[in-house]
Amino acid sequence: MIFWDSDSNLLATGLPLKAVSKLLATSSTDSELQQSLEKLGTKYLARYLIMKEYRTLVENGLQKLPIIPIIVGIPGAGKTTIAKELSTALNIGLVIGGDVLRSSLRSIITTENEIFHSSIYDTWKFFGKYSSKNLISGYKAQADIMNSIIQKMIADRGLRDGESMIVEYLHFLPTQFNSDLLKHPSLIPVILQITEKELYKERIKLRSKYSHLRNSGERLISEVDKYLQMQEYLCSEAIKFKIPVVSVNDFVEGYETILDIVLGRIKKLNELKDYTDRINLVEEIKKERKA
Repeated sequence: MIFWDSDSNLLATGLPLKAVSKLLATSSTDSELQQSLEKLGTKYLARYLIMKEYRTLVENGLQKLPIIPIIVGIPGAGKTTIAKELSTALNIGLVIGGDVLRSSLRSIITTENEIFHSSIYDTWKFFGKYSSKNLISGYKAQADIMNSIIQKMIADRGLRDGESMIVEYLHFLPTQFNSDLLKHPSLIPVILQITEKELYKERIKLRSKYSHLRNSGERLISEVDKYLQMQEYLCSEAIKFKIPVVSVNDFVEGYETILDIVLGRIKKLNELKDYTDRINLVEEIKKERKA
C-alpha cells in the first residue's frame, strides 16, 4: 500500500512515476531524498516538504483543517482528470463529481423541477427566447440548486467532520456560496479555462476514449458555443472574488499551476492548523443532528 506511507509524499511533487521510483531506489535516507529532489528542481523539494509537514501534523493530531480543492470547468475542460491527478498527488480518496451527483439526485428531486432535470444548455428555454442573457439565467438557475447541495455537503463532511475531499463540477458560482463558508481556508476553488474553440472540440472527442466510452461527444460539440459563453461568465465571476482562473490550453502546464495553487494553500493550512470563525451552515447542521 502507498497511502499514508511517508514515501507517498513524493507524489505531491508532480514528478512522473518513473522519476519517483528512481528517487526511492537511490535514496536510503530522507536527507538523501531531499538532496536529490533539490537537484531536480527547488519546486519539487518545496512541494514534498509542504505535503510532508501537513501529514506529520495530521498524524500528531495537530492539524484540524482538511484539504478541499474545488475544480470548476465546462465539460471537456479536464476537471475530472485534474481531480484524479490531485487525488493521487495529495492522497485524497474522496472525489465527488458533479455529473454523478446530479445523476443521483434525479431520482430524489421531482421532475416538476424542470430546470434541474434539463440539460444545462437548454435551461435558457425557461426564460424566453434564446439569448446570451437567458442562457446565463438558465445556467444560474440550475447552478443555484447544485451549489445549495454541494456547499452543505462540504460544510458537513468537509468542515464539520474534517474530511479532505476534491469536488469537480460545472456549476460553482461564488455568489451562490455562503460568504463565511467560501472564505474558509480549506476551500480551494480553481476555475479551468480553455480558450481555443477547435482545441475544445478535440478535448470533448477525447472523452470518448478515456472516460465516456459510450458517448461520442457529438451532442456536446454541437453546444460548444453555449458552453464557452458559460465559461466566460464563470471566469468573470471568479475574477470578482479573486478566485484563480487557470488556462488549460496546455493541459500539463495548467495542472502544474493548479498543483502549486493547492500546495500554496496547504502551506497556509500548515501555519494555521485550525480555524475557529463561525460557519453558519456548519452550525445549522450540528443543530439538525441534535434534533
